[in-house]
Amino acid sequence: MEIVQASAITFAMSQLVLSAILLFRAEGRQGAWSMQRRLYGLLLIAIVAYLMVPVTRVWGLSSWMTSLSTAVPGMFWLFSASLFDDHFRLRRWQVALVSVSVFLPMLGKLASSVESGLPWLVFYMLPQALEFVMLALTLLVVARFWKVDLIESRRRLRLWFCGLNGVYIFLLILFREVLFPGADWLTSLQYLPVGLMLLATNAILLEYRHGLLDTRQTLSIAPAPVVLDGASEQPAAPTPVIEAKATVAAEVDPELVARLQALVEAEGAYREMGLTIGQLASQLEIPEYRLRQTINAGLGYRNFNDFLNSYRVKEAAERLADPTQKELPVLTIALDIGFRSLSSFNKAFKSTYQTTPTAFRKSHLPQSE
Repeated sequence: MEIVQASAITFAMSQLVLSAILLFRAEGRQGAWSMQRRLYGLLLIAIVAYLMVPVTRVWGLSSWMTSLSTAVPGMFWLFSASLFDDHFRLRRWQVALVSVSVFLPMLGKLASSVESGLPWLVFYMLPQALEFVMLALTLLVVARFWKVDLIESRRRLRLWFCGLNGVYIFLLILFREVLFPGADWLTSLQYLPVGLMLLATNAILLEYRHGLLDTRQTLSIAPAPVVLDGASEQPAAPTPVIEAKATVAAEVDPELVARLQALVEAEGAYREMGLTIGQLASQLEIPEYRLRQTINAGLGYRNFNDFLNSYRVKEAAERLADPTQKELPVLTIALDIGFRSLSSFNKAFKSTYQTTPTAFRKSHLPQSE
């Protein structure tokens, strides 16, 4: 093994050790390992396999390390999704997509060893195509939630973490598997940037660790109590529940919080369909970043849509439990309170009350004889 290559791999391994330390020291709820931390751990394992390819060549294991390293694009996609989507849940189709990209090349190696003549297209070209698809899905995740993200450090992380690493992984796959497959110069030089990329990643995670791998600041929306017709007490707005200790990066202006709540609650700004954080900031005559800080640090929300939907779902629950509106279609209520479609309303409502709007209405309205 060349000295330059060996030095690059050694440096990269040292950065992987630091990444592992950051992973294990990240504080979660009661020490629990979140899905995010598990996915990051699997990503690190895949990177280790990539770095071990030339090391294990003397033992005849490099082809298997290469196959395992194909999990890097898939794990990078899933980890990015868990990082930037507050409602991320690992789906079966996502697991299947990553599994196909990893196990098909392994099956291809077994097939070639017994000279079965199975098609190259299925075992090698398809997994390569899936790797590019998963990188595209990563960019989609980053762009999709950019506007509604209320955590400023995470907004910056989208650019640096996914920008640096995503571009590098894309170029590596493009050069190694499409443009210059088997090139001697690429075999040696491809490991040089890895250590630098990991160093940059560790620096980013150290800078923006709160609310990222550190999962102490987690949010859940407590459902508003529903008061049936005739009661004198009205339900309070749903309130975000911050578990454990949340680190507040910016001071909160109580007057601004009061103005925001008056605009949203008293004037019903949340009912405007398609309301953006920029439009709400304009109504308050403040910059967008200040509104993000206020909603996140002052009210505890991580996502602008969650902030709006908490008020929308509260009003929906009141109207669904109102006997005078029992003939009003659920779709009409959903559109009145600002949702674009019935499906998005059902999803937000069920996330808060663990039941569908229709079932909620049936359980809160007196049954006719």
